[in-house]
Amino acid sequence: MPPRRTVVRVPEQGSTSNDPMDVTPTHMETLLKKFQSFKPPTLKGTENSIDYEGWFDDIEKLLDSLDYIDERRVKLIGHRLYDVAKSWWLTTKRALELRGTVITWKIFKAEFYQRFFPVSYRKDKGAEFANLKQGQLNIEEYVAKFSTLLRFAPHIADNDEAVAV
Repeated sequence: MPPRRTVVRVPEQGSTSNDPMDVTPTHMETLLKKFQSFKPPTLKGTENSIDYEGWFDDIEKLLDSLDYIDERRVKLIGHRLYDVAKSWWLTTKRALELRGTVITWKIFKAEFYQRFFPVSYRKDKGAEFANLKQGQLNIEEYVAKFSTLLRFAPHIADNDEAVAV
């Protein structure tokens, strides 16, 4: 008698089957695994403003290079927040959703800056931006400084013409 064959049905990618044997990852699980493979930095929310800037720059650079859309960025970012930062985001996210706000990357970024950069810090950086001169900086250094400080001058950052000047 020939050996008995077992046929295993493999569900489609992203299946939402409740079958305990279904171990096919969803699309979001695959994205999360890829994102985490780059070892993105974490944020506890107890760091200082300079550390927040560095963290946000690193995260945004990674998300840009992976070309993730807003919805994915917002979902993935929660996996890199811990302690105070995680509590802040869960509370903020819930409040935004209750108001019916669609949480885009721009909304997350605005909320992040408001929470983790004190008003005095933002004002100082805004003034530094307003007074920025090339001086002894080479063009690459000047552009890097301009781009870094631009986030603290939202009235300029929202105006493409002003940024180009």
